[in-house]
Amino acid sequence: MTGAYGSMAAVYDEWMRHLDYSAWWHYLRTTFAIGDSQSILELGCGTGNLTKEIAKDGHAVLASDLSGAMLTQAEAKLRDRKNVSFMLLDMRSLPKALGSYDLIVAACDAVNYLRSYDELEQFLHGARALLKPHGLLLFDVHGPGRMAEFSERPERNRVGVKSCYLWSVALHDTLITHRLTGFLRDNENSWSRFDEVHLQRYFTPTDIAKAATSAGFTRVQGFDFLSASQPHDKSKRLQFSCSAD
Repeated sequence: MTGAYGSMAAVYDEWMRHLDYSAWWHYLRTTFAIGDSQSILELGCGTGNLTKEIAKDGHAVLASDLSGAMLTQAEAKLRDRKNVSFMLLDMRSLPKALGSYDLIVAACDAVNYLRSYDELEQFLHGARALLKPHGLLLFDVHGPGRMAEFSERPERNRVGVKSCYLWSVALHDTLITHRLTGFLRDNENSWSRFDEVHLQRYFTPTDIAKAATSAGFTRVQGFDFLSASQPHDKSKRLQFSCSAD
């Protein structure tokens, strides 16, 4: 049994190929009026799919993740991008030595991997300290619609030619426990198994607004993901923007 995003890193892109990262970055760039030549810190960059889209626009990106295996995949994918650098980083303890940024992005429910309200506050305080004047923090979290989906369909599977998985989700109050059993086929047609546990926490918009205000953000907005509309009880993903203007 391993932690999150160890062996899974090798097949993450295959399993998540339904995600349109180009559309994701277009939404962030246009909805939040992101200018040219920005200095950007990306937290929870994973295998670098969103990083790739950001880098195409010429921004200077420091892409970070807590999983060395995921960073290895990202570095291999983007080794030719001179405007991207990588760092193993814990978003709960962001060092001030990282410098200052125009934009900090934490996408793909990375914030839900914070285990408690205290850790949410730690992340927001750290991010606030790294933002330049008029800088912006963008992140998304699970919405109530996703939690309902987890409850209604707690098990799912995928059968592929080179990989398969069994995925189950258990909810206990606001704790989300994902249990993953994956199977990988090698070039000699042999299958290997791995098991991972991913722990997440559900945060309400009220939790986030309170923690962000405590961290010094004066403008906190939440949206139904991929829109400029207010969140609702069917929203599967919530997009937040925080600034101190």
